[in-house]
Amino acid sequence: MKTYDPKKYDIVFAGVRLNEGLADGTFLKITPMSPRYTSKVGVDGEVVRSRKHDTRRSVEFTLMQTSAINDRLSQIFKSDLASLNGEGVGAFLVQDRNGTTILEGTAWITQDPDLELAAEAGPRVWKLEIAESSATHGGNSPS
Repeated sequence: MKTYDPKKYDIVFAGVRLNEGLADGTFLKITPMSPRYTSKVGVDGEVVRSRKHDTRRSVEFTLMQTSAINDRLSQIFKSDLASLNGEGVGAFLVQDRNGTTILEGTAWITQDPDLELAAEAGPRVWKLEIAESSATHGGNSPS
């Protein structure tokens, strides 16, 4: 038997642990920005595939609006906007301590979240981009 536990994931950006105040549902989505291979077919049906070396990934990270991590991410983003040399660029890591999944790279915040207020607390969705990433999509250890 194997067990998935979202609390067993380390999520770190620019030295900040992002594991507090996570929103219910999908709190992290990381998507490759380009396929690793593309293909072309000639008029005679011969197919050639081309390897792409683009390892960029887009990140959507969802926190509750009440999470103190929003303050930390806002500080990083403001510093990055005010700097000349990208002070908001930092290491990004997702690691499953209960399995073998790991993703790492260099990331930055691409935009601040939409501000939405309602009768109940809601989410804040942060968007980042990862450059030069590597990933292992592993399984979990037996419980």
